[in-house]
Amino acid sequence: MENTEEIRKKIARLINERGLNFANVSLAIGKNIAYIQQFIKNGSPRRLGEVERHKLAQILHVDEQELTDLTLPVVAGSAAINPELLTIILENLEQWIIDTNHTLQPREKADLVRLMYMKLCGEQIDVATEKVRDYIEIYNELKKAN
Repeated sequence: MENTEEIRKKIARLINERGLNFANVSLAIGKNIAYIQQFIKNGSPRRLGEVERHKLAQILHVDEQELTDLTLPVVAGSAAINPELLTIILENLEQWIIDTNHTLQPREKADLVRLMYMKLCGEQIDVATEKVRDYIEIYNELKKAN
């Protein structure tokens, strides 16, 4: 298992490899613009919070365990989210909305994405709901930041 310093280096490398920057990632996980830079450069906070770690793992397309030196519990029935599939669904849904002149409220859009993901991945509605809710939030934050 990696120590906290190795994890910080890994996160910096992954952010760079994915063409992201510390500021955009900080905003995408719901923190101030300097949060990730302070975490990586100054070691503050010592560890990412659970929510921040979860969101960051989704953004970087890695298992959450790779972002901590703690042993995380394995939750039965919670397979990794497929971010590429969700990105395709969101982009196609947005294009469909534009092409057909539909107007959907955010809740209606989230329901459609959740159902599409559920059908494509064969997930139960409660599992798909949690995954899609988190992913849509991150997707929207990254779109705003870019």
